[in-house]
Amino acid sequence: MGMKKKARSLRTILIAYFFSMALTLLAAAVLVVCLFEFGLRSDLFTSANAAELAVQSAKAEIAKAPAFDASLVPDSVTYVFLAKNSALQSNMEPAERARAESFAEGGFRPSGADCYVAIERSDGVCVVHYTIHPRYSVPWMQKYLPNVEALSFLLFFIFCFAGCAAVTWRFAWRMKAQLRPMTEAAEKISEQDLDFTVQLSNVKEFNQVLSALSDMKQALTDSLTQQWQLEQARREQTSALAHDIKTPLTIIHGNAELLQETELTEQQTAYTRYVLKNTGRIEAYLRSLIELTCAGAENAIHLRPVATSDFVQELTVQINGLAAAEKRAVSVCVSELPQMIEIDLELFGRAIMSIVSNAFEYSPADSRVKILIEKHGAALCISVTDAGEGFSPEDLKNATAQFYRGDKSRNAIGHSGIGLYAAERIVCLHHGRLRLANSAETGGGQVTIEIPCSRQD
Repeated sequence: MGMKKKARSLRTILIAYFFSMALTLLAAAVLVVCLFEFGLRSDLFTSANAAELAVQSAKAEIAKAPAFDASLVPDSVTYVFLAKNSALQSNMEPAERARAESFAEGGFRPSGADCYVAIERSDGVCVVHYTIHPRYSVPWMQKYLPNVEALSFLLFFIFCFAGCAAVTWRFAWRMKAQLRPMTEAAEKISEQDLDFTVQLSNVKEFNQVLSALSDMKQALTDSLTQQWQLEQARREQTSALAHDIKTPLTIIHGNAELLQETELTEQQTAYTRYVLKNTGRIEAYLRSLIELTCAGAENAIHLRPVATSDFVQELTVQINGLAAAEKRAVSVCVSELPQMIEIDLELFGRAIMSIVSNAFEYSPADSRVKILIEKHGAALCISVTDAGEGFSPEDLKNATAQFYRGDKSRNAIGHSGIGLYAAERIVCLHHGRLRLANSAETGGGQVTIEIPCSRQD
């Protein structure tokens, strides 16, 4: 585990988040109040009771004027003058005027912020109407902006939303930072990269999970180390046993050959041939077993830059030599080649020759095995095509599995099910891939190896 940090619980963090949100809402309300006070002091709008104060200030003058003078009525209110002996004067809408007349007669009673005031005069009564709410002092604000109360609520909502979003983003960013050690540890473990130190976070509950991940990492490390040691020991024992068996088998094979040179009866000669044939099969099994252990020894691979033309030339010599020994026809076609490839000469050559040997084994005696070696994009491709029965659907799916024997059409006597498995392992160690298909030209099996070219190409 990493260096110990002072950790807090999730409950403490959530309480801090709650109080931060509460302070944000309070700050939004205070900001709106400050803006409202600034607007009042800057005469951008009037106070809610400004119209009421103006009416109270003008009420006595309106009542005592010799004749009703509409100019005495404040601009922020509407009025109707109900005269006894003269024409009606008003700047109200019809519905508003009807309510004002009803109010003067004692029928209508306003409520809420709606206010009516009757000013008695000797020649009639003046009814003024106003509302208790602030009003803009600037004409364009009155025209284009919502009323002051609505604007205040809108600004409060905007400030609250922006503040809450900022607080939430800040807490989310901090929580993401605290979760990062967990995600990094999980990704490392999923990639089987166990050579790392689990870092701690500032959250107690997260540290408990990180501690469990650290224990899991250590348990996996121990398990994989033990598994690798057991596998290594098993591989070494298998290789040693295979080599140990070769010694008495060589003695048996040699003595059987010596027996053939002596005078034997027909039955003894048949027995001797049977011994030689089966010792040969056992030797083939042992070679496959040794290849299998070598293919699994990933640490034994030694990649180095090799001139492709030199490698292909030596490979062609080996293929022709094998073809002559097996009395088979082969054609090797070499196209454009990369300058360099990075390979383990022994391992990679062994993989190719194993595939070529399989092609000879599965092809009819009078057929020809075709080998194409060429550069394809950023890869060197080596394709081996035989003229046999081809791969069955099951073979295409499982032929590279260990000990897979496959369909009888491609199951020759002595086939151990190791060749393609070992070849694919070797190709994978070269960061390449092995593909199986059936040739459209011959109908036989086609095995293609692709490995990346050297970075110099």
